[in-house]
Amino acid sequence: MTRTPTRRTYLTASAMAGVAALAGCSGLVEDYDEDEEPDGDGGDDEAVDDVDHEQPDGDVEFVTPEDGDEVSSPVEIELDAEDFELQPAEDDEVPEDGAGHHHVLVDEDCVEPGYVIPHDDGYHHLEDGDEEIELDLEPGEYDLCAQAGDAQHNAYDMTDEITIEVADDGDENDGDDGNAGDDEA
Repeated sequence: MTRTPTRRTYLTASAMAGVAALAGCSGLVEDYDEDEEPDGDGGDDEAVDDVDHEQPDGDVEFVTPEDGDEVSSPVEIELDAEDFELQPAEDDEVPEDGAGHHHVLVDEDCVEPGYVIPHDDGYHHLEDGDEEIELDLEPGEYDLCAQAGDAQHNAYDMTDEITIEVADDGDENDGDDGNAGDDEA
């Protein structure tokens, strides 16, 4: 499921100035909703004010596999979190500081703190608060990023990065009599 940003309609700067002037004259300033302003980059990926995404107390890490491991598919991944409360993701829930869930990113850069971790290919969300996931990966080398996110999938600066090799478990050794490569003189 791909998460699409909410489309909002904004007033031009001159229209906003007029509305602000009218609101100031009519005493409606306290009803002004700051959250309706554009965040400067046109996106809805603004960090939650009460959550410190950039300097969290916790830590996440890969338990298995380890950096440099050669594994077979499906790849069994186990994560660990310290000083971080694992909880299911709920998009309508207000994020709590130091709480959330794991993500495993495959051949994707870790997400900048405070930005939403996408629901796209390569981004695996352990939304139930789990610490284990199995991934079907083709043979080859993969860069993995374990990253914590809050209840609304905003990224914490809690990451661990490893590289693994998924072995080709094909039939390359079937019928091999152990003499392959002995034709050299």
